[in-house]
Amino acid sequence: MPLPFLTVDRGRTAAEPLPHEDEHRVPSHRPGPRQVGGAALLLLLAAYLLFSALIVVLAGSLMVAGVCVAVAALVITVAVRLVRAGIRLSPLEQEADFPA
Repeated sequence: MPLPFLTVDRGRTAAEPLPHEDEHRVPSHRPGPRQVGGAALLLLLAAYLLFSALIVVLAGSLMVAGVCVAVAALVITVAVRLVRAGIRLSPLEQEADFPA
């Protein structure tokens, strides 16, 4: 038994865009499960590196702790880039947000 009141596109044809779709918007990138899983593992590694930096600081070696924090920051950067996170502006949005 179909429930037409639960569908988003009730009363629309296939040619009409849905109300939440903007025809001038650049389609967003959706990372796949491999990218998300890889980023999760990298963030887990970064957490271990930061925890090891804390232990090394408590042991008294600031130089090695700094190296651990730097490597953890690098791993976090790679994880964020892996899922391509960030803000993207299309040329139309840039003109609307920042008038000349």
